[in-house]
Amino acid sequence: MTTTHRLTQLSAALLLAGPLLTCPLIARAHITLPPGAVPTGAEHTATFRVGHACAGASSTTGITLRAPEGFEILAVAPRPGWGIQRQGQEVRWTADGPQHALPAHARTTFDVTGRLPAQAGTLWFKVLQVCDTGQVDWAEVPGVDGAGEKPARPAARLEVQERPPR
Repeated sequence: MTTTHRLTQLSAALLLAGPLLTCPLIARAHITLPPGAVPTGAEHTATFRVGHACAGASSTTGITLRAPEGFEILAVAPRPGWGIQRQGQEVRWTADGPQHALPAHARTTFDVTGRLPAQAGTLWFKVLQVCDTGQVDWAEVPGVDGAGEKPARPAARLEVQERPPR
């Protein structure tokens, strides 16, 4: 088998596998929380991961977090070059100008510390991502309000589990 023939086979295999290899990237294209469960009643820092700007945008200019009932916001981490507004269960980070906006393919995090509820269950954090052109509301909860089991714009999920006995 010649080197040219092997390269042709490899190229064909990559061409066929390409869409499959990019699926995990598409699946993680929303604003997420790290996986895993946290104990009831605990103080917890929720780290929201942003992986890219809105489709067709060159930057993310704002993030608005709508925390669910049961998550008592205690503190919001500042970001250099970004302003913070907080009202009740809503926190808004806004870039202080285009020079501080998050570039399209940059990845970063936004942190909020809060007290978790006393009951176990799933908390859904709805996040509005505002970009230089457009916005995306990551607010769909699986199986609620007409959203399917795998929504296109899912809210960030946090599992709260019973605290282990001492």
